[in-house]
Amino acid sequence: VPALAEKVAALEEALAASRKQVDDLLAGGGSRTPRDASGRPRSSVATSAASTKAALAQAVSRQQARGSTSGKASWGFLDLLGITQGAASSAPTAGAVARKAGGGARQPVASMMAPPSDALTVLQAAIAAIQTHFTQAAIAGSGKTLELLGNDQKNKEIAVLVRGQLCTALSRVLLHGFKSFKLIGRYHIWDFVQHACEATHERVKRGGGGYTPAEKSLTATVVEVNSTGLEGPAANPNIKFRSFVCCGLNHAQLHDWVAVLTTDPETMGKFYEAWAYVRSSEQALPQMMEALRPLAGYKFALSLDYETSRWDLH
Repeated sequence: VPALAEKVAALEEALAASRKQVDDLLAGGGSRTPRDASGRPRSSVATSAASTKAALAQAVSRQQARGSTSGKASWGFLDLLGITQGAASSAPTAGAVARKAGGGARQPVASMMAPPSDALTVLQAAIAAIQTHFTQAAIAGSGKTLELLGNDQKNKEIAVLVRGQLCTALSRVLLHGFKSFKLIGRYHIWDFVQHACEATHERVKRGGGGYTPAEKSLTATVVEVNSTGLEGPAANPNIKFRSFVCCGLNHAQLHDWVAVLTTDPETMGKFYEAWAYVRSSEQALPQMMEALRPLAGYKFALSLDYETSRWDLH
């Protein structure tokens, strides 16, 4: 606040000097013509500008004296007004540096190209937690069966493990390198699922063949999820995606659905950068599918409307 007050004071001094020049001219009826060092007449505009420039120069000098401790080499007009950018925003971004180095072309930097270091690990941990959950059925006297442990209407814990942990971990992997921006609004991961579903229909239509079991269940599920509601919580794309994952587990095909979603090159190019995890290497998708495959060995009975009817994932 003191620094801003000093900047404003400097500008007020410059303004006062300009006003004084005008007042002097008006008081003298125009007979007092300002002259320069050599005695030649100088316009009032030039005089005012010189006074303003001198005041601003003084303010700049004060700012530079203060800024020497912060390492800032120069100060602009926005600095004098106190409108300055923080260090994080004023420093060139990695993307800007890459574009400058490439002559203006957008170049992905190393931090962007690197796959998420722990995303797959987090996904594997969420899957392991579900597997551990089902081991309760083997404990003597627990009274818990595999069917009960996989039913979110009878066992709240499985709802938390799937909707709260697995879906979050899976979306984290799928969102790496995801192109969320569009002309109006933003893309959601659910938009990708729907587009991949449409691409599957088109591919089957062009090929003249039938749907694989995974394609058939996936496309039917997208329709079912979208039909659960067009307003309120049911229309939330986050809830739709989580319900979609739950259906994949119910069908014991979630790992196969990943392959269906990522089959169409045009869809992948529209929604994902080339450096995205799901496109980064030939091993990325197989690793993801193999991580999910063990879940197909368990019996799930997860409700499509769990979040819209119960809201108790905590």
